[in-house]
Amino acid sequence: MNWGYISAFWTTVVMNCVQPVNWQACLPVQDWLFPAIGDYIRFKSEEPYASEKRALEQFRLDGGRADIE
Repeated sequence: MNWGYISAFWTTVVMNCVQPVNWQACLPVQDWLFPAIGDYIRFKSEEPYASEKRALEQFRLDGGRADIE
C-alpha cells in the first residue's frame, strides 16, 4: 500500500472523526469504510480511468480501432 494513501486517510478521516462534532457522520463505519475498501481494491486492479476509456472508445466513429495516444 502506498504511504500517500495512508497519509491522506489519516489526515482526512481519522483526524476529522476524532472531533466530537463529526461523530454522527463517522460512527456508522460499515456505511463508508467497507465500500471504500471495495472501491480501492477494484480500482487498484486496473489502470486509472480504464472504464472511462472503454466507454469513450465505444462512441468513437472508428469503433476504437485506430491507435490514438
